[in-house]
Amino acid sequence: MTVDPFNRGKHHAAVVGTSLAMAALLWALGYALPRIIAAVPWFLLFFVMVIGPLTKLRPSIRRQFSGNFPLNWRSELGIWFVIWSLVHVLVVFESMGWDVIGFVVGMSAWAFAALVGVLLAVILALTSNNAAYQYMGPKAWKWHQSHGTYVMFWLLTVHIYDQVFAPGTTVPEDPLHLLYAATVLVVVTLHVGAFLKVVAHYRTHGEYPGSI
Repeated sequence: MTVDPFNRGKHHAAVVGTSLAMAALLWALGYALPRIIAAVPWFLLFFVMVIGPLTKLRPSIRRQFSGNFPLNWRSELGIWFVIWSLVHVLVVFESMGWDVIGFVVGMSAWAFAALVGVLLAVILALTSNNAAYQYMGPKAWKWHQSHGTYVMFWLLTVHIYDQVFAPGTTVPEDPLHLLYAATVLVVVTLHVGAFLKVVAHYRTHGEYPGSI
């Protein structure tokens, strides 16, 4: 029997527990439920985005732990990001009186980008399993997941930008919005740093690191 490397029960339980802890903390800080449901998936996506570059910048992380840690957490984090995101979309539709067609037709470019990002996230979640991995093959599956995740992140980033920097303002006032902006900067910094390290390795050794 093939051992499924995705969707481990303990990982799902840990991600759910972490998500609820974040939600409880935001609730204790006075944030309304719709804001909380929007914030939690973004922070889960943040975790997904930083795992890859961290292992490039600090390869010792993977050597110190067994089971391909922390890369083997991305599937579960991504799936719960999608679940929370879909709940957020449903809450938005409910606030609009379920006028889905009217909302879609009249949405801003920023909201449209976020909606496309969520649809892409659903596709990635549906293919985040061993069956899709075996069908596509390792390289095609990795290409599909990696590129799809980057596209989704940038689509949602423009939505975050619209929420953080409201029209007519230059500095966000909400601490949560400041945290959003900080997470974007952290992701960009880590990915640029990891890219430069990979290029430097290639220039020095004439080949890419084994993980590429």
